[in-house]
Amino acid sequence: MTVVISYSERDKIDMAEKKRVLITGGAGNVGSTLWGAWEKEDKYTLTLVDIKEADSTKSRVELGDVRDYQRMRELCKDQDVVVHLALVTQDRFGKVPGEVTDIGASMLLFEAAREEGVQKIVFASTNHVTGWNEHISSPPRFSTAEQINPDGWYGAMKGMAEVGGRYLVNEFDMRFISIRIGTFTGGYEANHLRTCSTLLTPRDCAQLFGRAVDYEGPVKFLITYGRSANSTAYQQSYLDISGAVEILGYQPQDNLMKTHLPQLLNDDA
Repeated sequence: MTVVISYSERDKIDMAEKKRVLITGGAGNVGSTLWGAWEKEDKYTLTLVDIKEADSTKSRVELGDVRDYQRMRELCKDQDVVVHLALVTQDRFGKVPGEVTDIGASMLLFEAAREEGVQKIVFASTNHVTGWNEHISSPPRFSTAEQINPDGWYGAMKGMAEVGGRYLVNEFDMRFISIRIGTFTGGYEANHLRTCSTLLTPRDCAQLFGRAVDYEGPVKFLITYGRSANSTAYQQSYLDISGAVEILGYQPQDNLMKTHLPQLLNDDA
């Protein structure tokens, strides 16, 4: 007996097999890079949320503010993974009564995700969690996952959110992967020496975050830096990506120290 499956039924089957991924900050620079690459690969069933609509996407788009707890609960429902890219920017850092800071928004989102049964959070952190290492020595002190040495409230709050992620893993057996992005411009060019060490190119960004979304191994809590290969036999980036490489299977394709550093050194000579 031949069973005929309609196109709509096939679509439902395909969607059931794909991970359902909610991206906060979906209209931003990193968010657009991720869903742009992932849509081409048809990897996930995506929902993009931001305070403005993402353009030219085939994915589900929702308006929402990560500071709105009830709205985030609605959007986290039936999601497998939350990729948290959204950033609450402000100068006052909670000095105004009722103001929700970036760490406050992250905690609200994490709790909304937990209550709706989300199993994994992939968190866009920053190298500013250890940014003070660049002030200690030249070249900068090597920054590893266990270090917290912020150079401002932005880096401090991202580090606090990572601590919150540890709590989710310990208490609720969730998965939490934090990617401390070095430099992300949305391009492949390094315009100064520092960027040769810290740049994460768009295709490496899409691969790294995709590896984090896909990872189902024994490690439940992971912090790694986000950069491209950026090393030679004689020079090494000061941002540690060993966790991404060894645990997630990340294989960065771009190496700014090979492609851009020699010319920049000649220009400075």
